[in-house]
Amino acid sequence: MRNIANVKPSIILVSLIQSAKLTNTVSRTALREANVTWTAHIVKPRCNRDQQTLVDVADQLRLIIVQVSQRQCRINPPQWPLLVQLEADLRTAYLANINLEPLLDAVAANTDHSEVA
Repeated sequence: MRNIANVKPSIILVSLIQSAKLTNTVSRTALREANVTWTAHIVKPRCNRDQQTLVDVADQLRLIIVQVSQRQCRINPPQWPLLVQLEADLRTAYLANINLEPLLDAVAANTDHSEVA
């Protein structure tokens, strides 16, 4: 069983943008928009994130999946399982309320919180 919390959508989306070779402009735009949406999501602190973003990104990926399934678009075959798995992982993380790629709180090296006993 895979641990959904270890999924890194930012890495997978960049890989898909570079390697998917989508033949449809709508699909390429959807993939770029999914990446922009996800990037904006992960730079926010945990308390300011909206989990609905996971569904929004998954919906963009679903658009690509539908277009490829209906033969309106082609995709580099090795990238197909990666796309489908990412879409499923995002929906699963949303349903389980899992915060993917949490932004770690930065602690300065010279603060009281960083002192070693």
